[in-house]
Amino acid sequence: MHYSRYMLMPFLVGCSIANVMSQAQADERFPNQPIKIVVGAAPGGLVDLATRKVAEIARASLNDVPIIIENKLGAMGTIALQQVLGSKPDGYTLASISTSPVLIAPLTSKNVKYDALKDVRYLVNLVGPSQALLVRADSKYKTLEDLVEDAKAHPGEITYATYGASDAGGFGVQVMGKQLGAVFNKIPYQGSAQQVMALLSGEVQFTVTSNYMNEVRNGRMRPLALLDKQRFEPIADVPTFKDLGVDFEFPWITGLAMSPKVSEDRVKTLEAAFLKAAKSEEFKAFMKERDVPLYVLSSAETRKQMEAYFQDFTEIVKEFGEQ
Repeated sequence: MHYSRYMLMPFLVGCSIANVMSQAQADERFPNQPIKIVVGAAPGGLVDLATRKVAEIARASLNDVPIIIENKLGAMGTIALQQVLGSKPDGYTLASISTSPVLIAPLTSKNVKYDALKDVRYLVNLVGPSQALLVRADSKYKTLEDLVEDAKAHPGEITYATYGASDAGGFGVQVMGKQLGAVFNKIPYQGSAQQVMALLSGEVQFTVTSNYMNEVRNGRMRPLALLDKQRFEPIADVPTFKDLGVDFEFPWITGLAMSPKVSEDRVKTLEAAFLKAAKSEEFKAFMKERDVPLYVLSSAETRKQMEAYFQDFTEIVKEFGEQ
């Protein structure tokens, strides 16, 4: 039997309408399949733990779909983020982000292929890893002023440990040195555990790290200053850099991001779920047990904060990045 195009037209139109309705129904049910969060950090660290906990809580607001955590290490977390940005922009693949892949690496590495402001949609920020400048508990330096005065008397002789050559905390020390008129000798290490061991063994005179509260409580390390935007409750007597006249703030970035091509309705669904989870008493208690201050921001607030960080750190990296 021969069907003319006129006879087929109602059938094709019907199919088209059915497909549109089917897609609309699928969007109404979003999410209706597992969500994957790619973490560019090792299991057990702050970024990984915060991601796993907020995902666990957020499931109840996301139709209870499974949320799968995939750890993909390498290149300061940029490999994981690049994988997410290159995935299908359907809202089912998210990235767990930290300072390195969205701020330091884009400003210091020519190998980063994405623009962290144009090519990344920031979903939420969760916490701010407190960053401290610390000495051994038996150090002769009782205050930051003691350390700076000794450095002025012995330029370049006082050593400090950083996490890699382009660590945000390390940049903070360089800014502090310039503003207070002191010169220090930076020694890069491969991780925060190595930084702590270098300090405790006497290889360096001080370090800047977020991995410090256990050693402070154990009486082996003493914080002289915080690089943070505010004082930290467990050690509320420790001043911030800004309290001491140093114009530097460590970037509090630990959150979730995705492709900017994800539809706005799906972004809103995910943002609402993860914000609710991050503001829950369960998440607050989990972070408090680990001595991590909350810094919960919406998508728009995180974007605004990132723009400010980029403005500040572009100048910092321009001045200190090649040292």
